[in-house]
Amino acid sequence: MRRQKMKKQLSQSLWLAEPTEDTPQTIGGLLAETAETHPDIEAVVYSCNNEVANIRWTYAELNKNSGRLAYALLDYGYQPGDRIAIWSPNHPEWILLEYALAKAGLVLVTLNPLYKQAEIEFALNASEVKGIFHADEVQGTPLLSIIERVKPAVPGLRHIHSLSGGIRELFNRNLSDNPGVDVDPESVFMIQYTSGTTGAPKAAQLSHRGIATTAKNSYETWGFGPGDKVCHGFPLFHVGGSGNSTPGAAQVGATSLPLYIFKAAKTLDILEHEQCHGFIGVPTMLTAMLEDPTFKSRDLSSLRHIILGGTTVPVSIIERCEDAFGVEISNGYGLTEASGVACSTRTEDSVQQKANTSGRALPGVSLKVIDQQGKIAQIDTPGELCFQGPGRMLGYRNAMADQQAIDAEGWLHTGDMAAMDKDGYIRIVGRTKEMIIRGGENLSPSEIESFLLRHPDISEAAVLGLPDEKYGEEVCAALVMKPGATASKDEIRTWCAEHLSRWKVPRYIAFVESHPKTLSGKVQKHLLKEQMIAHFMEKTQ
Repeated sequence: MRRQKMKKQLSQSLWLAEPTEDTPQTIGGLLAETAETHPDIEAVVYSCNNEVANIRWTYAELNKNSGRLAYALLDYGYQPGDRIAIWSPNHPEWILLEYALAKAGLVLVTLNPLYKQAEIEFALNASEVKGIFHADEVQGTPLLSIIERVKPAVPGLRHIHSLSGGIRELFNRNLSDNPGVDVDPESVFMIQYTSGTTGAPKAAQLSHRGIATTAKNSYETWGFGPGDKVCHGFPLFHVGGSGNSTPGAAQVGATSLPLYIFKAAKTLDILEHEQCHGFIGVPTMLTAMLEDPTFKSRDLSSLRHIILGGTTVPVSIIERCEDAFGVEISNGYGLTEASGVACSTRTEDSVQQKANTSGRALPGVSLKVIDQQGKIAQIDTPGELCFQGPGRMLGYRNAMADQQAIDAEGWLHTGDMAAMDKDGYIRIVGRTKEMIIRGGENLSPSEIESFLLRHPDISEAAVLGLPDEKYGEEVCAALVMKPGATASKDEIRTWCAEHLSRWKVPRYIAFVESHPKTLSGKVQKHLLKEQMIAHFMEKTQ
């Protein structure tokens, strides 16, 4: 792998990528190449499951079956460029269908399995979906019944297939001769809906090349190679699952072990039984595993690397988990619009860099931090993080949203607040829309959250601003406490006041059972803010 070399220390918050020699790939093409070089390595393993079948597919098998399914889709009548949705949890067939759609030149539209009727209607129309593959049910709800209710309002939807029976029917077709299609690596392969932590989701269009290149560079950066077993907890509808973990494993010949649904004990079963070398997930997954009563008795001796992403990772979490799991932990940053990972810490990074930053840009990625006037910020000065690279989305399906996200020079404006140090390491400090402005002071929610997590009684912390007549906004902390915690709100405020500037001490503190989150682990602060306003009704606690 080509690594970016540090030629000199940066004088401003601008990291420009060195030229790369990556050959553009299609998702179907990369699978075919790996099937040729590593035919007998297991590509996908579902183990220790009672929700879905336990399967073990080699790269040769996955390549052959996805190719046959691709021909069946074209023979059925789908045309290259048609948009096909998958609405399901992490079934094995999800991955088979992903590669089949790629080989057929079809566009995969990923749908959150927890979508309700209005959300699925919006998503199908926004992407002009022609066909949909669905799970039989999710949490007891038959998905077909919801699709049938919205179908009259989705005129473009022509075909409905169950993920299990529909795929069997396609496999059983008497296929005519089909030469296949030539797929352009620069064409759209996947439409991912943004997580919607701040409002309505937008449809980001990702290319074959962008997904393949980003997945390759991230897995190589993390040190995974042929035969490594990598368990991951991201949903397949999320860019971390279908856009990074699935093709990333294929790029380097590793084995992918997706979780059907995250459960701490089940995940520990898989890590132990399969002797996994790596785990990729969000911080809450690790803390849940640590709190499982069987954790200390587990044999996790094969585990050597844990990758955390999906949300800002507090220093305390990294330190606690490295000590408990006894392995190296990498902290990465990414976003849907960048095909997943944008930067990550490396093996050779110092403990301080791993604990306090999200690392440096991946190969081929350029990053800069800009101030409110759009000028490049000085070193270590917070501003908006901007991204360029092969993984940058081709655009949203909404042209107006494109104009707001991608500027005339091709920089993607992430909406994330960050600071870049002299060596190019990125420290995420919050969202531009989530910054708390109290009496003219810009306060970073993530900074206060990281501090709160040092308290021995606090398990999770989410910080946001609530309206205030005098100061404009006041700091509010919604805290999930550890079992048996005894700290009171006043005790937590006193503890904060001993270590933080007074304007950062939360005026409002609420003890909650959980935070509203996306399936990728991000706190949905627009929903939490509504809850906190309703809870406090402008009264101090």
